[in-house]
Amino acid sequence: MLVVMTERESTCAPSRELLLANHAFPGEYIVKAFGPPTESFRAGVHASAARVVGADRVQIGERSSRHGRRICITLTLAVETVDEVIGVYVQMVGVPELMMIL
Repeated sequence: MLVVMTERESTCAPSRELLLANHAFPGEYIVKAFGPPTESFRAGVHASAARVVGADRVQIGERSSRHGRRICITLTLAVETVDEVIGVYVQMVGVPELMMIL
């Protein structure tokens, strides 16, 4: 899958060159998404990754902030190509409640 990113999306995803220099494909890739502790945020983050790699290739973990106002969702993705990683970032920036993505 060839991914074409807008300027906003390209500022959220690591560059193709950086990903290829630091990760082996196929393999695991970890993405962290920060936002409010709402079901819509959780569902949006999961759905954005599942659209790209399939639900069976996404493992999810979650941690709350000290006061419970924010959560960090950790996605461990079983990716085949660098394009899948970029695709997940492109999809995830469309989650309305997303505050930050790493």
